[in-house]
Amino acid sequence: MRFVFEMLSISLYTVFVQNLIFSGGYGASEAVRMAAKPYRLALYCLSVTYFSLVTSAFCRALDYVEFISNLNSAYHAAIFACVLIVVYLLTALFFHLVFGAEPKYLSQLGITALNTLVMSVPFINFSAGYSFTQSLGTALGAGLAFFIAVLLIGAGMRKLAHSKEIPPVFQGTPIMFIYVALLSLAFSGFSGAPLFA
Repeated sequence: MRFVFEMLSISLYTVFVQNLIFSGGYGASEAVRMAAKPYRLALYCLSVTYFSLVTSAFCRALDYVEFISNLNSAYHAAIFACVLIVVYLLTALFFHLVFGAEPKYLSQLGITALNTLVMSVPFINFSAGYSFTQSLGTALGAGLAFFIAVLLIGAGMRKLAHSKEIPPVFQGTPIMFIYVALLSLAFSGFSGAPLFA
């Protein structure tokens, strides 16, 4: 029971207090792109969660090996990247052999796997010194945070697209940048951390 509580508490922390999209900018461009194509949102979020979860589990397990745990952060970065590539290749091979997935789907799967949000999760777990359970919680929270970010960006995108009060010079991409920046400020308020050190 403690395992589940610890994992869920870190997941909620990752979603609301340390939303990786709004606080770190990880996967923000992909979130904006997904907000414009919401019909693929569920599958994309499941893929982000899957890659974050599996990569975090393997990377955290590798940190229990004494030789790997003693390496500096540059080596850890290389190991995390290699783990992510192996997870993607095995997943792509599985989908190709079992379901006959087309190259178009496999390339989309690669875009999901190499999303900066997915790549950031093992680094966050390593730098925070999270346990195996907490690492899984961060991975689950990252997927849910991405889903919430896309919903919020999509809602703003639809509202701002029909607003007559926005000057023509700010319509389109500029107002989206302003909107995402304001969302980021709102989420940084949850963390209670100062904006400037």
